[in-house]
Amino acid sequence: MLLFRLFFVFLKIGVFTIGSGYSMLVLAQRYIVDTYKWLTPKEFSDIIAIAEITPGPLIVNLATFTGSKIAGIKGAFFATLGLIFIPFLLIYIITISYIKFSNFYIAQKILKIIRPIAIGLIIVAIINLFKLSIGNFLSVFLLLITIFLVYFLKVNPIFLIIGGLFLAILLK
Repeated sequence: MLLFRLFFVFLKIGVFTIGSGYSMLVLAQRYIVDTYKWLTPKEFSDIIAIAEITPGPLIVNLATFTGSKIAGIKGAFFATLGLIFIPFLLIYIITISYIKFSNFYIAQKILKIIRPIAIGLIIVAIINLFKLSIGNFLSVFLLLITIFLVYFLKVNPIFLIIGGLFLAILLK
């Protein structure tokens, strides 16, 4: 029963969100933290940070971690499968259709409407992560320095992640 619940919760997360993995975080937090209490807010925030520095899509890493915590390797499999099942099928269908219909007026209208909705969901996810993660002067300082270095100076994010790991070791 638990494996099916994991599958269907992550199926809903995968189906009813648009945009990137960041836009999925709003719905994921609602189910994983608020509804089922599979992760605490701190665990959720921590796994997001870990998922950012590990290979693979953030939301897939979150599903795999959550499933693993709740029901071991089978839980990781069912949660991840639930998350990617419908989006995989949709992407396949959209890819085939996009090639044929991308110049149609209705396709352009749909994309024009979906883009700002996706951005709105991403911003809500950022606000939620901000509330969970920013707790002191150092974290605010690191946030501002990161934005400045990446956005204005175009520093490669890989260097910031490696620097952050070294900083964490030094501040231990």
